[in-house]
Amino acid sequence: MMRLPAFTYLAPRALDEAARMLADHGLSAMAVAGETDLYPNMKRRQFEPKVLVGLRGLRELQGVRGNERDGLTIGAGTVLRDLTAHPLAAAWFPVLGRAAELISNPQIRHMGTVGGNLLVDTRCNYYNMPYWWRKSISFCMKKDGNVCWVAPGGSKCWAISSSDLATVVIALDAKVRARAAEQVLIGQKLDGGVIDAAADAAFKPAKPLDNTDLTLRYRKQMVRVYVGRALKELAGIHAEEPPSHI
Repeated sequence: MMRLPAFTYLAPRALDEAARMLADHGLSAMAVAGETDLYPNMKRRQFEPKVLVGLRGLRELQGVRGNERDGLTIGAGTVLRDLTAHPLAAAWFPVLGRAAELISNPQIRHMGTVGGNLLVDTRCNYYNMPYWWRKSISFCMKKDGNVCWVAPGGSKCWAISSSDLATVVIALDAKVRARAAEQVLIGQKLDGGVIDAAADAAFKPAKPLDNTDLTLRYRKQMVRVYVGRALKELAGIHAEEPPSHI
């Protein structure tokens, strides 16, 4: 059994108090809210803070508010479950609520926060392992070592983001575009043939890394599946489950 290391837990009552606590303890402190990612990482000694500053009770960081003209303000401490059920998010940005609804499982969604999901630590098969396992390979560049085992000859860490909401937020601001798939869709009616062609256009240039869960081939195939599902949902076409042999 992996146990948490010893630490001091501080529970500020206001945002300025939390900021002061974090500043006072410097690099030895970390903020914690939903606790669904940090605590497992601490058990694996990926993070070793001496002080945790709890943000769960700070009302300034919670809630969804706004209007149709100015958009939404979503507190970083808003629980994922609350985002999925909020009428403003459902009315104006339904993709946000849908993305939050698909995160992990009900237990995680009842504890995890919007800010925590957006800032979740990057992951890698060489990093998200118990301490003894990482020690057996002389650690890695991300923590305690100097080599990235995904690309040993390189000079940077290739751990990847596993945030569910970050990709949606980026998409809403249109900073990243699948241009080949766009060209297939422009001026076309969303029928089965057009959707399949757009999904295939998105699939072809996709280059997932092989340092996370499941195989590279499976995750590349999922680009086609998820693009197809999203477009079918927009068109009101029933989306079939992906074949189990992919």
